Amino acid sequence: MRTSQTNILSFFGIKKREEIWDNEKYPRYIKIWQNLYSNNLTKNFKIEFQKKFSLKKFKEFFPSRESFDIKKAISITKELRWRKEPYDKQHWGHWLHSLSPYQGRLTPSFVHWLIRAFSSPDMTILDPFCGSGTVPLEADLLNRKGIGSDLNPYAYLISMGKFDRRPLNDHLDYLKNISDDVVSNNKSIDNIPDWIKAYFHEKTLKEILYLNEKLNDEKQYFLHACLMGILHGNRPGYLSVYTGCIIPMKPRPKTHPKFRPDKDIPEYRATIPRMAAKVMRMFSNKIPLKTKGIILNEDARELKSLKKDSIDVIISSPPYYNTLDYTSQNRVRLFFLGLNRENQDLLKEKLIQNSQTYLDEMKKVGIQLKRVLIPEGYIIFILGDVIRTKSFINTAERVGEIYKDIGFETLDIIKDEIPLNKVASRSKKKKFDRIIIMKND
Repeated sequence: MRTSQTNILSFFGIKKREEIWDNEKYPRYIKIWQNLYSNNLTKNFKIEFQKKFSLKKFKEFFPSRESFDIKKAISITKELRWRKEPYDKQHWGHWLHSLSPYQGRLTPSFVHWLIRAFSSPDMTILDPFCGSGTVPLEADLLNRKGIGSDLNPYAYLISMGKFDRRPLNDHLDYLKNISDDVVSNNKSIDNIPDWIKAYFHEKTLKEILYLNEKLNDEKQYFLHACLMGILHGNRPGYLSVYTGCIIPMKPRPKTHPKFRPDKDIPEYRATIPRMAAKVMRMFSNKIPLKTKGIILNEDARELKSLKKDSIDVIISSPPYYNTLDYTSQNRVRLFFLGLNRENQDLLKEKLIQNSQTYLDEMKKVGIQLKRVLIPEGYIIFILGDVIRTKSFINTAERVGEIYKDIGFETLDIIKDEIPLNKVASRSKKKKFDRIIIMKND
């Protein structure tokens, strides 16, 4: 049932809406809002940074599993084709890969070439640490069956969003139909912690809370992931004060020497037009409505939903010892997904990111992968070196050693140098990803 506030909005119609639009500072989003209401958004909204991406057929290396040749696959991978044009472009690939930011994700072009090199269209590919769903999505776009699993609720939501396939107008109509309810809601923010309030204008925060609950309850995974994607960042298209779009740096208080009113004081930013703009960007490329993809919210050490010998190829980038913190770096988004600081700490304990227990936990993963992978199937892990002041850890070699005891044979380890502009630290030391290829004996 619609609220009395919503009925008032409907009674006053466009005049009332114009008053609401006046609260929005940026003309671009007022125009998007107006076009959304008049059903002209797809006609009048011009996407400024449309990516060039084609889903055209390409030459298959292995059109069927019978034609697969592991030696050729390794040879193709050693060419590092993702480092060459046009695959080396920062934003290569389908727009859906950019649904929501995720720290440490594999680049789509890298995954694209690994899938082409190590599978054929009739194969099933699993990523047990799927993160933002890059592997299952790219597998889907390449006509494979992609399965992804992740224990992190934020990773699970993004990945689910990429497989919530509905027509563009279904999403836009949904936003239009709930717009009045969103702007007129009176959600209480009394119990919201101050560290969250610091990022958002009070009215924007109420809109986020209303949308977050509704999208979750109605299983609108794509739109919910879009909301997480614009939750915080450094441009007017985001809903927060000026901060990182991946890692939410703490807003600067007025007492901070570098405090800037234009960046550090929350301003009202309407959620609906920004959501509509986000949806439009995601549909810049054609999105196939049919999919064979599956996303699971399961622990890689206990893949209960997968049957024995059900997977042909495993392509994944497991955690790199303790180099990334997938909870604290996603703390704002995890809060809106129901995890307060205490629950985030509990999640952190469950994830494989403790350097002291890393190999033991990865062995448990290997035992599960042994069960679900077909005989003579392949695992391709992307693992980074760990470089410390007085030590160096070749993660790929260590994982290869423990997986040998489980029943996997290491066929090759391919070194892929990470360009310095892609390295998070300021160190000028060369860093590498290592692609370890293992066979299920």
